[in-house]
Amino acid sequence: MPRFFFNLTSHGNVTLDETGTEFPSLEAAYFDTCQAILDIAFEKLRARQDPATDSFEITDEQRSVLMLVPFCEVLLPALAKDKPVRLKTIQLLDNCRDQFARSAALQADMRAEFEQARKTFSDIRANLARIASHTSG
Repeated sequence: MPRFFFNLTSHGNVTLDETGTEFPSLEAAYFDTCQAILDIAFEKLRARQDPATDSFEITDEQRSVLMLVPFCEVLLPALAKDKPVRLKTIQLLDNCRDQFARSAALQADMRAEFEQARKTFSDIRANLARIASHTSG
């Protein structure tokens, strides 16, 4: 399972997650982050602190940011614009992977069609050679 890291930004201070946690998918990590946001927000509100401007960055093992999760997205979902906020680079990489897979599938289909055409032409040549030998003999 992939390991995800959850860096907390609170009032301009960043707390880096050095250990990370394994999840089966980015979506599972996102849902766990939402639960953590609720827990942290509750504690902050009890201490009379405003959690609304805090956020989590979900990163992969190479520390590439995969998703930004603002606390306000979870605490005030009606005001959230995008759920979840996926970075454009991740969306572009996903798009590239999809296009690459599609291209590979099309190449395989074209190879199969080309091989079928080659076999058909070989059969036609054999038939023409047989016809030519019958008409000349």
